[in-house]
Amino acid sequence: MNKYTVILLIFCSLFSFSQAKQTHTPASKSLKGIWRQTGIENPVNGKVVDILSGNYKVINEDGTFYTFVTWNMRDPFKGTTIGQYGDYQIKSDSTLIEHIVKHVINPSYDGKDVELKYELIDESTMMMAWWNLDKEVWVSERWTRLPLSR
Repeated sequence: MNKYTVILLIFCSLFSFSQAKQTHTPASKSLKGIWRQTGIENPVNGKVVDILSGNYKVINEDGTFYTFVTWNMRDPFKGTTIGQYGDYQIKSDSTLIEHIVKHVINPSYDGKDVELKYELIDESTMMMAWWNLDKEVWVSERWTRLPLSR
């Protein structure tokens, strides 16, 4: 075996080893993860009100995201659907930009870049605020990471 073949084998081995070390989304302790909306801020008094919505957000390691809605909480015949999907880019430790490819619930967001403010309260709780284009106000929501098991 010549030295170039050996170097190539070592490089391929190191590359595959580094790929195996990636954090899977459900095991992440960062922004990446699977989240459920569990609260929304009351715009009048600023307090977060507990809610059990059917809204879920998946923030993937590869820079993509999607949300899905379990409609069966309100209409068991609708089931679960994807509400929106796209790509995101973290701009700072408190801001990210979502490029929404498709937004089924509010198509005025299709193709738009939306700035989100976020704060990780702890490894399982995140506050996220988004600018509502229709009402021209910030909407703050609490999201809770889905656990691996209980």
